[in-house]
Amino acid sequence: MGEDQSFGNESRSGVLQPMSDAHKMAFTALNLSTAPVWLAMVLFPRARLTAWLARRATYALAGLGLTYVTLLGVAVVASDERIDISDPDSLRRGLTNPTGFLAGWTHYLAFDLMVGRWIWRSNLDEGRTARLPLVLTWWFGPAGLTLELARRARRARRSA
Repeated sequence: MGEDQSFGNESRSGVLQPMSDAHKMAFTALNLSTAPVWLAMVLFPRARLTAWLARRATYALAGLGLTYVTLLGVAVVASDERIDISDPDSLRRGLTNPTGFLAGWTHYLAFDLMVGRWIWRSNLDEGRTARLPLVLTWWFGPAGLTLELARRARRARRSA
């Protein structure tokens, strides 16, 4: 593994930077910003409220995008190092900064919600529910997308 045998999230000094209370509150707020849409899509996929929330999720996605850009900018400006996207160690160090972590987390939330909304809408249009792929996408991102794509491929083979 080279000189650094650890696999944790440490700063250049080897110590993880603890998140401030403000960072922890931001983390909670970010998670809560998408939770109502996810819960509605999973628990009440055909409800009018769910359709209303899903349409308004566009605003949430735009807000998450702006939040991501802002957090990323703050993290880069505050960093001692210029992050080199071709160097995995540089990227990893950038994400250990609490603000860099929040930027990365916001990226996950936005893309997972976008994928989840597609899964919900396309299954609804086909008269199906997709609770398991939605839960997996919410909690584990690509795992839910992979399950949904496998389900679609199986249905396509059956109808061919």
